[in-house]
Amino acid sequence: MKTKFTILALWVCSLAILPAQTAAPEKPAPEKPAPEKPAEEPKAETPVEKQAFRIFDIIGTLPDIVGSIKDDASLTAASTKLDEMFEKLAVEETALKKLEVPDNEARKKLSTKLETKQKGMEKKMGPVMMALQTLPLETAQKLGPLMEKFSSKMDKLEPTMNKYFQTDEEKEDE
Repeated sequence: MKTKFTILALWVCSLAILPAQTAAPEKPAPEKPAPEKPAEEPKAETPVEKQAFRIFDIIGTLPDIVGSIKDDASLTAASTKLDEMFEKLAVEETALKKLEVPDNEARKKLSTKLETKQKGMEKKMGPVMMALQTLPLETAQKLGPLMEKFSSKMDKLEPTMNKYFQTDEEKEDE
């Protein structure tokens, strides 16, 4: 699970360097690959899985929120939505803490299920990142600190997420 949150954190941190990217010359758009058959949505079977899916569904709104940023006004609106998102995540974290920590085999099963959700979110993030490179420079410069603030809030959730979602093997790799 650590890797999943690390990927999210890296993506969020990459937004911090966005102003430098906006100054770079545009590159031609890569060719679009053939559409893939969508992966079957996994089903939550345990209370921890249900809670994990709720958390990932909330995090899954991040590309839409960030993708809505086009100027300073929409940046302000996105900032409010990110704060609301974090409030929802904090509520779900509190609910998660009331559940028993699953054994390693259950965490492995959950990790596999969450990979499907993560891949879907990553597909949504790519075009958002490309679109952000076209932001006005003034807006792009404000986006970095906003995402750093959000990332630091997400860091506070990581210990709980790792406790409930990270496999023993992932913990050993740290």
